Amino acid sequence: MAELSIPDVGKALADLVRQVPPGRVTTYRALAEALGDPGTARFVGQWLMRSEARDLPVHRVVHASGDVGRFAFGTWEEKAAQLREEGVRVVGRKVDPLPKFFFWDFQTDRPLAALREEQQELAQRVLLEPLPEPKRVAGLDVSYTDSTAVAAYVLSTPDGEVLDFVTAQVPARFPYIPTYLTYRELPAYLAVIERAREAGLGADVLLVDGNGILHPRRIGVASHLGVLLDHPTVGVAKRRLCGQVNTAGMVVGEWRPVVLEGETVGAAVRTGRNRTLFVSPGHRADLPSAVELVLGLIREHTLPEPLKWAHDLATESAKVLK
Repeated sequence: MAELSIPDVGKALADLVRQVPPGRVTTYRALAEALGDPGTARFVGQWLMRSEARDLPVHRVVHASGDVGRFAFGTWEEKAAQLREEGVRVVGRKVDPLPKFFFWDFQTDRPLAALREEQQELAQRVLLEPLPEPKRVAGLDVSYTDSTAVAAYVLSTPDGEVLDFVTAQVPARFPYIPTYLTYRELPAYLAVIERAREAGLGADVLLVDGNGILHPRRIGVASHLGVLLDHPTVGVAKRRLCGQVNTAGMVVGEWRPVVLEGETVGAAVRTGRNRTLFVSPGHRADLPSAVELVLGLIREHTLPEPLKWAHDLATESAKVLK
């Protein structure tokens, strides 16, 4: 089974916040840049509101405007007071002047930049080719408690008759960060695929709840998983992550291309009156054969049968753990 090396982003962020000395402030964007991706500033702000950050000097993190912003563990007035006690000049709600007190000299290995480089390298290895005619298809989905990821693997025939299933649990260590979802879900998917293999439940094609090449870096979780295993995969997402498509007036069974930067990277597929799925090749698949497979697995529900049951199974299994 494929080996994974996934950084502890929460620990890395905590270490960065601890580097900000008394009498200085930094910003959410500066922390995001130190992590390796300035586009993750919103994630930084959300993480600093969590209980894991309670013992960190989060009062030293402000907005780029100088506004002290929200304080998860008190009021903004208390946050401003703590900064003043440390020698930071705060006028009303703002650090003034911000450049005088700004800290940016972080010691960091920029873990998200390393992951992005890995994604870009793996994207070059994705093969787009017609799917083999499958005898067995598996649907994979994952659900979460606060600390555990529960993955479900449901095996079916190509027309959606469910044959068997397995589940697996792993610690959920990587946080939810848009475009890095792969690193949150891969450990659970690999664990449940290994369990299925041991049980003799191999599948010719894996349908993954997530994206294939319909991704800003063309390497969503379905593509990443497919390349790691060198196995045919198809991504089936419930929401559009990126790209442009006009879905107005679509009828059930119709699909339209999703275009990103002039390239067709997926399809919007109408599977029910109020349901549009976003299908994309993962690895060793192309768009026409991926869409054909998904539509062929639509029976009573608006999700392909193995994915529908994998979703329900993962959700219920996670509820039992809570």
